[in-house]
Amino acid sequence: MTTEIRKKGGEQRKLTRVSIPDHPQIFDAHSNVVVGQLVNLSTEGLMMMSPSAIKPGTLLQCRIPLRCNEEVIEIMIGVESLWCDGADESGVCWTGFHIIDISPQHHKMISTLIYD
Repeated sequence: MTTEIRKKGGEQRKLTRVSIPDHPQIFDAHSNVVVGQLVNLSTEGLMMMSPSAIKPGTLLQCRIPLRCNEEVIEIMIGVESLWCDGADESGVCWTGFHIIDISPQHHKMISTLIYD
């Protein structure tokens, strides 16, 4: 578990986040298309890497398979993109999302993953 401070547009936030080493794919829950890969996760948001930019304000309903205690669980979340750093030299875009819709059960799963 790592604690990160991220500064965007003069805003400073401090969140407890978990880096996700295997970078599971993030799927659009409606189309089942891969939209990116999970980089890190907190109870309030996530960072995703993807081959194309996602404009701030974009809303997505996502399905994310996560490995937790030797099993794979799928969480469903609604997210809104807050920022996007354009493609770096490797062609990867980095996008930060705020979780705006999550069931209590899936929120508890994320909390368990982060704090246990």
